[in-house]
Amino acid sequence: MKAASGPVGLISNPRSGHNRDQFERIRQRIERCPAIKHIVTDSPGEIPAALQQLADHQVDILAINGGDGTASAILGQALESRCFETPPVVALLPGGTANMNAGDIGIQGSLARATERFCSWCEGDRDTSGRLARRSLMRLAMAPGEPPHFGMFLGGGAIIQGTEYAHEEVHARGLRDDFSLALTTARTVWGILRGNPRFNQHVTIRLRLDEGEPLQHDALIVAISTLQRLAFGMKPFWGSGPGGLRVTVIEQRSSRFARTFFSIVRGRPNRNAIPASGYYSHNARQLELQLNGKLNLDGEILEPAGPVRISASEELAFLRL
Repeated sequence: MKAASGPVGLISNPRSGHNRDQFERIRQRIERCPAIKHIVTDSPGEIPAALQQLADHQVDILAINGGDGTASAILGQALESRCFETPPVVALLPGGTANMNAGDIGIQGSLARATERFCSWCEGDRDTSGRLARRSLMRLAMAPGEPPHFGMFLGGGAIIQGTEYAHEEVHARGLRDDFSLALTTARTVWGILRGNPRFNQHVTIRLRLDEGEPLQHDALIVAISTLQRLAFGMKPFWGSGPGGLRVTVIEQRSSRFARTFFSIVRGRPNRNAIPASGYYSHNARQLELQLNGKLNLDGEILEPAGPVRISASEELAFLRL
């Protein structure tokens, strides 16, 4: 048995998705667990001090109760500041709206169940055998002098229209997690097939992978991630080669879209998923992306004014329960 025996730190964002209506109950359960040092942050500006406090406490486990954006902001700050002498094992609780990162490498179940499972693990033997997954974060360098952005999923093209639909029609009705993402994906694909301009919007991108030549695409969908599994089990990356960045581009001209798209997201791309038909998937260590549109980074909308340079961070260990 391999156990994590040191202190446990947890940072909560009470303003994130599920926390908005459950946080007091979640806080009470956490506070009944004496092994956990719990810090509640009310704004991103409080993250550096919270991390330094946990680093001074020499935590072995860094738990995060928030959404995908909260987790990436905290982990990005930890990576940039190097505040931990030895990077702690990370535990992601599904306290946000989409919780895609936690779905791949976090504590499973509803927020209440995941919190109970994590607290019980902290109170028990803390066995990590077979429970650790290693993933990198994406580091996005945009305008000179601007702090980098961090995340685990980046999307463009029709993904932006899907995101806007989710905010306006899905999340506004209280729907969250995999169900909300499945509904949004289905509605976006239906809109593309019907030629609905709300969803069928492509962007011109210029993409350079590692040291290769830049390629231009008229892209319907752009997806880049360091995750192996996206929402509701989607696995839309089938490229080969070295590198922690997984990249998929589906062009506006793509043929047999419905059948090929659903084969791709199931992780079983059919024979039509080839560049000649408008489907590309690659792995890379770093890339440069330029586009005439917006990007979705873990739920945050970015509007880059120039090229975005993306690299993979060092790998972190994530606890899966």
